Amino acid sequence: MPLIDSGESLVDFELTSEFRDFFSMSDNGQISDFAGRNWMIWSFSELERWWGIFESVLAVPFGRKLFNSCCDEEEFHIHSDEIIRSGWFKNSRNKKKLSHRWNLFGWGLIDIGSRKVTTHLPSSVAAGLAVAGFESFDKRRYKSEWKQINQTEILLELNIDINDLPIAKKHSHLPWLGSRTFLANNEVPHELESRELGWSIEGESMVILPVSIFSRLFYSTLGTNSSLGPEILDSWEILGIEGKYVKPLIFASYSTYQLFINSDKHVFAESVESWISVISHYCGQWGWGDAIDLTVGLDSSSIKINCKQNEMLPFFIGHVMGIWERSNGRKPRVSLLFTEDDVEISIESLLKYI
Repeated sequence: MPLIDSGESLVDFELTSEFRDFFSMSDNGQISDFAGRNWMIWSFSELERWWGIFESVLAVPFGRKLFNSCCDEEEFHIHSDEIIRSGWFKNSRNKKKLSHRWNLFGWGLIDIGSRKVTTHLPSSVAAGLAVAGFESFDKRRYKSEWKQINQTEILLELNIDINDLPIAKKHSHLPWLGSRTFLANNEVPHELESRELGWSIEGESMVILPVSIFSRLFYSTLGTNSSLGPEILDSWEILGIEGKYVKPLIFASYSTYQLFINSDKHVFAESVESWISVISHYCGQWGWGDAIDLTVGLDSSSIKINCKQNEMLPFFIGHVMGIWERSNGRKPRVSLLFTEDDVEISIESLLKYI
């Protein structure tokens, strides 16, 4: 495995090359696989923090819903891509395919025989991804529980489920997913550094996950109450989508906004050029979306962004809110206008409306 010392970590060029063969990027900040499915790169620390914020916004335990979202999405991928094959002498090859998949995506190690995974992922995420693999490998359904043995090891407890449930289908229920397919012919810019468990980018331990995991999760919040008060909910104006989807979009975007605001990311965006640069740095290169058109108000205290409807939209909106607040020192008021394929994001000071 060819490695080069980049200072603190070792760049694995073989793994990087395979990663770039599997994924590509579009001009609008999407990372896609060969089937056109969207993925996003997370640091493990931010993923854990985001999940804590999101669950606190909902004010109810939601770990099982996250588990189900991960399990369904991974099952959809495994069966769509025919990763598990039937026939004589296939078990050994199927195990290698699952192990290789976990390694390539930075998920960690999966052990089919011991029903154990070793990972830095949140336990609900790791367990959901693993159970999809176990069920697909064994060709049977399980009722699942999991135990966190230590910081990185998770043990799955699987009992046969007699219910014959259908294979999970592609998730396509949220109104901002968009109907257009974007050309993704750019190379993913990152070099991966091998670690004892997973990989890192520029020294930070990271992972790549399908965006549809989160879309399934957001859909499952329909009808759910939250801890957000009227002072927060009333700071949003969302037009052009069915009313029942408004709160799930706010929950998801607000959680990402809080993730940014509670971080140590100090940014200042004032001109169009600086906004484009900051958005590319925090969103575009990681598969979290990008702007196609951007206008800054005369006094730099308001911004209007046009982008195509896409699956990463809640994460993109949350980041834009955080960047605006850090740059202006005030709480944002958000207006979203959905049209056929596009969405217009407008942010200005909430103080104007108080």
